Amino acid sequence: MVALRRRAPERPLPVDDGPDRGTLIVALVVVALVAVAALAGIAAGHRDPEPAGDLRNEVPTIPAFRATELGAVREHGRVAARDNGQSTRYGDRSVWVFGDTVLRSPEGFLNNSGASTADLRAANGISLPSTDVFGSDAKAVPALISQTPPETAFQLKHAESTGCTPATDVYCGAAFAYWPGPVIADPRRGRVLVFYVKLCRSGAEGTPCSGPYGRPLGTGIAAVDMRTHRVTRLTAARVEPVTSVEGTDPTMFFPPGDSYNTAALVVGGEAWVYGDCGVGCHLARVPLDRITDRSRWTFYTGRDDSGAARWSSDASRAADTVIAGAAGNTVFYVPALRGWLNVYLPYGDNVLRAQVGGSPYGPWSKEIRLLKTRGKGINYAGFGHPEFAEENGRVQYLTYFQADTGAQRLVKVRFD
Repeated sequence: MVALRRRAPERPLPVDDGPDRGTLIVALVVVALVAVAALAGIAAGHRDPEPAGDLRNEVPTIPAFRATELGAVREHGRVAARDNGQSTRYGDRSVWVFGDTVLRSPEGFLNNSGASTADLRAANGISLPSTDVFGSDAKAVPALISQTPPETAFQLKHAESTGCTPATDVYCGAAFAYWPGPVIADPRRGRVLVFYVKLCRSGAEGTPCSGPYGRPLGTGIAAVDMRTHRVTRLTAARVEPVTSVEGTDPTMFFPPGDSYNTAALVVGGEAWVYGDCGVGCHLARVPLDRITDRSRWTFYTGRDDSGAARWSSDASRAADTVIAGAAGNTVFYVPALRGWLNVYLPYGDNVLRAQVGGSPYGPWSKEIRLLKTRGKGINYAGFGHPEFAEENGRVQYLTYFQADTGAQRLVKVRFD
């Protein structure tokens, strides 16, 4: 929970004749250097996130609104389709991550990818012309998250080229995939953090890695260094290792039954992460500079008699909070509403929805039906992109994945 700082009471100062001229000049130089350094850090994007919003034990007023379709997000020419588009602001850019990505000219397929843009005006649409999260204009679209050496060795061992069959090897033809989920900025450490789920899929029917989506193996965190352009899968510390098909995997922070990669946001110097969703999602928090230490993660367990939030290191005591949609949701503060917004698209009915809340852990309003999405298929992956907001958050831009076209559809919502 964000602690409010109280201003210290003023005390009378001792009377003196003031500093000598030399001391004053030195002091002015120091102040100027500090100001220049601070401005440089802000310009480069290396600034701690602002503590976000109010934390109230009441549901804000549900506002009137108007939602309008603006068309498809414009993507790089090699991208034919990709789903699960989530984003965050880092410095002067909007950084996006995606799940399954279909390529053309030539044809290809990736299980994850990324993009970014420096154009933060969305009224006339959003364009993502780059081929990666760093803004590259290269011709090739690379995967954002890649395999570890043990995973590569496992795939080679069970590749169909070895002559295996499902009868002789239940993992024959199995491959790993990494689906990015929520993404948050950590500018003090010059990075963007991506929460992802690891899967084993492409196995024959009835084998451990079969099924339309494959088998989830756990959730991890990838650190995208915005200075060196390196992507590292972080190693979880002080936690029992998660068992994967290739052996123990130290990059998994949670086993598949406790997945925390549904939504994430930054509150002060902490990452607040939703997951383990049933009727509602559970909420965890951890200091950004200690995010790899699982012993520092605590879980929201409800409010005490005074209304204050309670947190526990025992994940089994976690309480329900927001509703999640298919592929996740987005939670963020909206100053114009003096409240929090949860954006999601449930699987099956194609209606983009939202809730308003007094804090990231609630209380939350009933569902608000924002928009009936377009298309002939079952749409999913409804997310908010608050870095594009206008008028103090009164105007928001959302996206969803249109299944029959493979497009990221852009929606503008104006709250009254």
